[in-house]
Amino acid sequence: QEVLLDVKEAEVLVQEKASSRLLCRHPYPSISCVGRCTCSSKIFAFCVVTSPESPDGSTFDCLVFASSSEQECEEIVERIAAGFKHTEWFV
Repeated sequence: QEVLLDVKEAEVLVQEKASSRLLCRHPYPSISCVGRCTCSSKIFAFCVVTSPESPDGSTFDCLVFASSSEQECEEIVERIAAGFKHTEWFV
């Protein structure tokens, strides 16, 4: 599925490319990590908490994306990582 990733100051939005329908919204405090795949320089992922209040401990979803270029991938990962710094005091 083709999506648009909007890396904002306090959150990451994922929209369906064809319709611009919002698929998910993740504020930075709910994102636990972000990184690039070692086997392909165009693939990146970030993990988001799905059940922070669970008595068995938090569970996470890993969202995996393929970008159009290595440079775009690197920029997205860096922008999400910078978002951690901007929102570190939100928690």
